[in-house]
Amino acid sequence: MNTTSMQKQWNQQRIYEEYSASIYRYFRYRVKNVWDVEDLTTTVFIKVYAKLDQYDGRHPFGAWIYRIAHNTLVDYLRKKRECPVDTEMFAAMKAKDKLPEERVLSRESHDTLWENVRTLSADQRRVISLRYLAGLKMNEIAKVLGKSEASVKILHFRGIRKLQKLMAAQG
Repeated sequence: MNTTSMQKQWNQQRIYEEYSASIYRYFRYRVKNVWDVEDLTTTVFIKVYAKLDQYDGRHPFGAWIYRIAHNTLVDYLRKKRECPVDTEMFAAMKAKDKLPEERVLSRESHDTLWENVRTLSADQRRVISLRYLAGLKMNEIAKVLGKSEASVKILHFRGIRKLQKLMAAQG
């Protein structure tokens, strides 16, 4: 094995270690079948490694990977025509940047919150999942979704506001 191939293998390992868990969580939120989640995660890294030489550095590397993950999910959902949400998975997940309101919610309220996420528009759900499950910043989410940062912030704000209203109405 020559030095170049060893370096390439090492870089691939570092990429996988840094992004695999958050990519897995991103898929787990949207896909009910764990086997499909694992397949999707593997598919993303195969695509990343195959297209690594196409990464031009204009956007953050994480945003580039999440764009590949998002496109892979869209392709999968087109084929499956389903979009289930596993609420048990949400209860077990710990987001990096939780809202202060989320910190005080009981487990029942937490479950209710994620049930209410289902009532959001598809774009709002994507923004919420990328923000709180994948831990992406607003500018990274914008690049992943192919939207302006301003529109992502509006989707986030409106989604959070709707969730707050729904939660307040439910007591």
